[in-house]
Amino acid sequence: MKKLLCTVALVGMLVAPGAVQAQMNAGPILAYHTDGESIGAGGFIGIPLTQLGEGFGIVPNFIWWFPDVGTMFEINGDVSYFFPVAEDSPVMPFAFGGLNIFRTSFDLGGTFGSVSSTDVGLNLGGGVQFPGSLQPFAGAKF
Repeated sequence: MKKLLCTVALVGMLVAPGAVQAQMNAGPILAYHTDGESIGAGGFIGIPLTQLGEGFGIVPNFIWWFPDVGTMFEINGDVSYFFPVAEDSPVMPFAFGGLNIFRTSFDLGGTFGSVSSTDVGLNLGGGVQFPGSLQPFAGAKF
């Protein structure tokens, strides 16, 4: 899948994220898709995976895209790793990888009907999370 997805989560812009349960978190995602040249919005849930070690987690997320024509959405299931940093560090770097399901659909109008495509791909990316009560983050995925 040839796509570069720059994901910038502006936590608190759509809905303030909050603790769902001990150390789990959830929040909104605001994203830009460079291939489709469209903006997307969605949400994520961060689930610690301490069985693998400190810093690992599972991050399922969903993004609905707003292209000029048609509809696009994606579902991602990523495993993340937050690198250890000093407690007073201004950022917390992370890397992730996982699976992606990307769906596009276009209505051709009239008797032509519609056409759709569902692709499965791999995610690989990283970013930084900023400390604080909202914990906004920015990252990129390929």
